[in-house]
Amino acid sequence: MNKKQLTLALFLSLGLGSAELAEAQTNDFGNPKLTHFLNKEHTRYISFSGYAELWARYSQLNPGSLVNNESVSNVSDLSLRRIRAKMTYKPTENLLFVLQMGPTNVNVNSKTNTYMDLLDAYAEYSFSPKLAIGGGRSTWRGLSRFTTGPLNTLLYDLPLYATSNTGATDMVVREMSIYAKGQFGKFDYRVVLADPYSAASADPKLNKATFSKNEARKDVSGYFRYAFHDKESNETPFNSGTYLGKKDVLSIGAGFEYMHNALWHLDERQMTKNDDMRNFAADIIYDAPIDKEKGTSISAYGMAMHSDYGPNYLRFAGTNNPATGIDAANASLNGAGNSLPNAGTGNTFYAQVGGTLPYFNPSKHNLQLQPAVSVQVGDYKALKDKSLIYDAGISLLMHGNSSRLTFDAQNRPIYNLNAADQAVVTDHKWAFVLKYRIDFN
Repeated sequence: MNKKQLTLALFLSLGLGSAELAEAQTNDFGNPKLTHFLNKEHTRYISFSGYAELWARYSQLNPGSLVNNESVSNVSDLSLRRIRAKMTYKPTENLLFVLQMGPTNVNVNSKTNTYMDLLDAYAEYSFSPKLAIGGGRSTWRGLSRFTTGPLNTLLYDLPLYATSNTGATDMVVREMSIYAKGQFGKFDYRVVLADPYSAASADPKLNKATFSKNEARKDVSGYFRYAFHDKESNETPFNSGTYLGKKDVLSIGAGFEYMHNALWHLDERQMTKNDDMRNFAADIIYDAPIDKEKGTSISAYGMAMHSDYGPNYLRFAGTNNPATGIDAANASLNGAGNSLPNAGTGNTFYAQVGGTLPYFNPSKHNLQLQPAVSVQVGDYKALKDKSLIYDAGISLLMHGNSSRLTFDAQNRPIYNLNAADQAVVTDHKWAFVLKYRIDFN
């Protein structure tokens, strides 16, 4: 083949590839999706997608917080909350392979450990819409709608309870697992058997459960959902946080997570006792259009969870924590930075509501505001006072969920011990986040 023929062949192949892309569904920007079909029926393909989230934040820090060994009461910073790059390969109608990479929480404290982490690498074989089986490292989990994290969020980030064990039994909400999933009409399910990670390093404590240093047992979970209106996709582990009125969704779900001998504690005789982890949750979501021409919609979600980790288990955690240490002499029970109570033996309740306002530009169906509020209530055995965490925010949707600017204000409680050695609320702190997210797909 001479140079002219080679050039012609190259242009023809590019043209055919572009034609296939042009026939594909467009994304929120109106561009063809980054999908290359491998056959004329468009049942086999390779696709690329991802997103990036940039945070600009001001946060009041918990008492005793240190940043580079300096006592600091508040901080303003920039960070990359998440960067994701994903490849989905479907070589046959039944076989699927997913590979996803990206760093999480890239801030000034992570200047020496910013890696393009391997997040997901799993394969799935679909026997029918009713049954698919997969395995590898992934976010396939049970328990609740948001345990795996949503595709998109109504507010600035996940409700923190949803990934309550992150960093304790998983790696960025991922585990090595096998799973089965499927849909029967408007009912869908997922059941997962996983090998949890273990980062425990402490010995058992008196009458206070902590994660055990012993060999980690299997993590078994499931989530079951029924759609009263439009069906929701179960192609990926992630569930949508809001459809912006593009669907009419009313779904209820229930799930569980169980891990044998996951925790331990010392009893009054200083004997080590093992504790099972048992979590149960039920939730409901309503997300529907009000006026499709104007772009208005409503979205509401509610969840109730009962958790049993063992006696007095309580975990404080902070998202994208800006602190590097803690001065124990001046510390609260919360610990460093922006940590708050996000999981414990007891009950957790969460509710959020929001919606989209009319388009600023009705002819192009873009530019609209989406206000939202949420509350998380933690009624934990280790706390005398309930934990109340409030969020209020508003998003500017420039191209749907694919290009959005979100402002969020969060109020969290600060805990200390009273004279009776009980954990009570002694203060509240604020955090303000301005987030920009852009998707590519």
